[in-house]
Amino acid sequence: MNTGDPQRARARWRGPVIAGVVAAMIAVAVAVSASLPRSATTADPSATVRPSSRPSETARTPAADAGASALGLTPERWWGGPSYYSPFANAVASGWTSPEFFPIAVFVGRPSHAAELRAAGINTFMAAEHDGSAISMVTDEGISVIAQDEWTVDEIGEDPRVVGWFVSDECESGAGVCGDAADEAGRLAQQKSWVDGLRDLDDGRFLQANFGNGVLGTYWAPTTMADHVALVDVTSVDKYAYTSPHVQRLLADSPFWPAGWDPSTSLAYGWLQDRMETYDATKPNWVFVETAMPYLNEDGPRTIDSDQIEGAVWNALIHGAAGIAYFQHNNNGECGNYSIIQCGADRTARIRAINDGVMAMAPVLNSPSYSWSFGDGVQTALKDVGGYAYILAMPEGGSGTRSFSLPPALAGASSVDVVGEDRSIKVTDGVFVDEFRAEFSHHIYRLPAP
Repeated sequence: MNTGDPQRARARWRGPVIAGVVAAMIAVAVAVSASLPRSATTADPSATVRPSSRPSETARTPAADAGASALGLTPERWWGGPSYYSPFANAVASGWTSPEFFPIAVFVGRPSHAAELRAAGINTFMAAEHDGSAISMVTDEGISVIAQDEWTVDEIGEDPRVVGWFVSDECESGAGVCGDAADEAGRLAQQKSWVDGLRDLDDGRFLQANFGNGVLGTYWAPTTMADHVALVDVTSVDKYAYTSPHVQRLLADSPFWPAGWDPSTSLAYGWLQDRMETYDATKPNWVFVETAMPYLNEDGPRTIDSDQIEGAVWNALIHGAAGIAYFQHNNNGECGNYSIIQCGADRTARIRAINDGVMAMAPVLNSPSYSWSFGDGVQTALKDVGGYAYILAMPEGGSGTRSFSLPPALAGASSVDVVGEDRSIKVTDGVFVDEFRAEFSHHIYRLPAP
């Protein structure tokens, strides 16, 4: 097909049934990696040293535009907050430049589900089923859409809530038409041709692409991953660590996976964010979280539970994710294909509660983080917003008691409030202690900033 013609499908989505399309995309990466000898999926250990700590501790550098803080600490490199979307007219018109907005997306949402998904806290469709419905069925609910190539320019029209174009899904891994390319250079060339065609529209919409196995730094895009990222305005990444044993093995085989970490925990989702920042920390990246069993066809797949969903979301956010995307499609045989709304009222309610918690913290999440080590065994993000310091925290695996040593500017506090938990914790000599019941547990602490 003519990839430069925006009125024609660019064949990145094969087949009319979206469930089969999405399943095929996942199967491509699984099948390719399964067919390779182990030596082909693992980088040369003599070329890369496996780090023993979270990659972001060395990968992030100070940002010039993070703004002054009374904390006296170095800002981490940052994507810039909601003002990043200012050059894109449709994003501006849809409220994306407000500090109160934070993208919470569903992948390939069904238009007829828009009202129910909105009630569950979804504010964005990252691609929408092209089932004959008008795009207004989604946007009239106040939901933004990042439209894929199945939607023509005429169908989208001037709708301001269509804020972006979804370029591709895991092209760097050989998914879809990108699998026809002979090598990673060919996959990059295919991605660029799509991007060039969409740039020609000049229609006030950003370009977004999703990535998968390329983030591992092994077989799929060892020399071109940064080039793929550079082509688009917004990125996302998916590896379903809680549910797929195959993914867990791939993560453990990455030369960048920290020694001793369990890949079947929430730690994996923050690690994915850190890996994406190594390619470009100055543009927003969203992290995918599965909401049931994400079309897995392998031995020993699992269904993620609600606690794990929450843990994955908050670990990604602590590491700097600029949005959350849910993979709702499901094949566990226990509940429906659209798991956010078809896998029980309890699951739906919990996902809504998670999303409400994220949105309540939007101004904090949309601000830079500042570098400070609170102590061993924790993963944290330190924010300075509206006269308060916020500490977003999770255990670095495991459970139990963790100690937090406050930075000098905050060490004089007598207590910290635990946001949303109706309790406070005493600070003694600049240190406070709290309990985490499981590896997926998170707490948010607040105290007055200088």
